[in-house]
Amino acid sequence: MDTIDIVKFPPYASNETLQVLSYHLDRECNRITLKEINWPDTYPYRPDIHFRIAYNEQHIFLKFDVHENEFRATEITDCGHVWEDSCVELFIQLKDGDGYYNIEINAIGTILCAYGTGRENRSLMPIQISTTILRDSTIKFNNENQDEAFYQWSLIIRFPHTAFFKHTFIPTSGTTIKGNIHKCGNKLPHPHFVTWNPIPTKNRISIDRNSSEHLFLNNYHENRIIYTDSWNFLRVAE
Repeated sequence: MDTIDIVKFPPYASNETLQVLSYHLDRECNRITLKEINWPDTYPYRPDIHFRIAYNEQHIFLKFDVHENEFRATEITDCGHVWEDSCVELFIQLKDGDGYYNIEINAIGTILCAYGTGRENRSLMPIQISTTILRDSTIKFNNENQDEAFYQWSLIIRFPHTAFFKHTFIPTSGTTIKGNIHKCGNKLPHPHFVTWNPIPTKNRISIDRNSSEHLFLNNYHENRIIYTDSWNFLRVAE
């Protein structure tokens, strides 16, 4: 079992710009590396993926940093097929015995969120809620070395607690949730399924369907994410 301790930001963090939040996520939060390659015989490629997380009374603040050799970002409509693109994903179970949320965002910030107990009959997040989730992405390309061209992108998310649309969720210090963090790209030249913690299943997945519906069912129960009560956030000088 692995554990992430979520740093608490002060209330006024919710009014800061996403770029300011990016600075503080880098400065104040531990960097979590996604390094588990699932089904390595079939999908051996592993991009470099790092993740940071914080919270306050109103929001969860997330940042992903990705370095990969291939890139795709074609889905521009929320609730669309973001998993086919260069995509990061967060899977969360707020309470034991409940279903789970899949939060999937491609490199240009298009988001898919849903809730359910399994892969079928999931409830999609209403569009009027998804628009309250603020996102900012930065994408760079470098082909200085023609044999080692790469894409580097960052994604910052301000996710309100009210976006957990099937729950009333107000975390306090010591609140524990369960989940996992993923990176996928089903329609990239080299599809991959990299996670924070391994997927304990021998079943191969079909890349023709949403990877989240296959990856999460049996792996969230071991991984804890704990809310702490440390404030280290300082305003950036004007």
